[in-house]
Amino acid sequence: MNIKEINDLWTEYKKKYGIDSDIMIEDVKYDTEEYVEGCFNLLELMEGKYILHLNPKVHIYRDSYVKFILFHEFTHFYDFFHCPYEQKNEKLFFMNAYSEFHACKVTLARCIEQYQIKLTDIDKIQIPGPFREISIRKLLNESLSRLKYYMEIYYLTYQIHDFINAFRQMMYLFGYISLFKDDAILVQYTMKVLDLGDDRIPELYKCMKEGELDKVVPIYKSIADDVILAYIRISFRRYYDKDILSDEELQEINNDNYEEYIRILNDRIRSRNSVKELVDAQKDEMEQQLEEAAMLAYFMEQLRYLII
Repeated sequence: MNIKEINDLWTEYKKKYGIDSDIMIEDVKYDTEEYVEGCFNLLELMEGKYILHLNPKVHIYRDSYVKFILFHEFTHFYDFFHCPYEQKNEKLFFMNAYSEFHACKVTLARCIEQYQIKLTDIDKIQIPGPFREISIRKLLNESLSRLKYYMEIYYLTYQIHDFINAFRQMMYLFGYISLFKDDAILVQYTMKVLDLGDDRIPELYKCMKEGELDKVVPIYKSIADDVILAYIRISFRRYYDKDILSDEELQEINNDNYEEYIRILNDRIRSRNSVKELVDAQKDEMEQQLEEAAMLAYFMEQLRYLII
């Protein structure tokens, strides 16, 4: 599929949803990773480079599935220009949360030509797959399985990029679920399967579904702050033994005071260890790890791709 064909579909998308805009996609590159069907690079969009990145395999996919992919990406393109935030960080949060939810909801609704699904129709309704049609049940099961997989990886590593992968999968699933009449049951079931007790997650879902978009970024930021804090504390425990940093003192470390604690703990080590070279080496490594993990700039860097 060439750039003209893609822009023809973009024009069709704009007409369908009443979008008044002359903006067009300027280029398409077939260069995504193996398991990424398509994406826009947010940093490129912010620089005015409207480049769509697609998986090279789109050339062998069924046309209906390629259209499914493109309508998902078109929704990201639309959301980027209609994002209520101008600041870079807030825009990144908004796109990584609401736009993923929105893209999945719009694309699925377009395929089935309806905005509400009954659970009794979960096996009846078929949607495009790469080489054959699949049922809504299969779509939901695969989405939940991927989410569970990424959550398990996150709980093993507590790496920020693993959380972002899991969060993105959750937004996909929530976008699909939002079309169901009994969506509350499905959200509750998802939380149970994942063993999640965080009330902010169903609240985030509710805000996205009901269009309370001004609440989406604050809730996501709150969750992200906890993710960063978990990584900070795990990093401290990795580098400082309990004789230097007790469990009680570890709980006092937060996103605002961690740098001061690095200085305090390294001074504590120096008072117990006269081998300055070893202390300095540990300090340098610790500071580098924590700065990369805790600074919001690092977190923002992980949000740079919108991936379906």
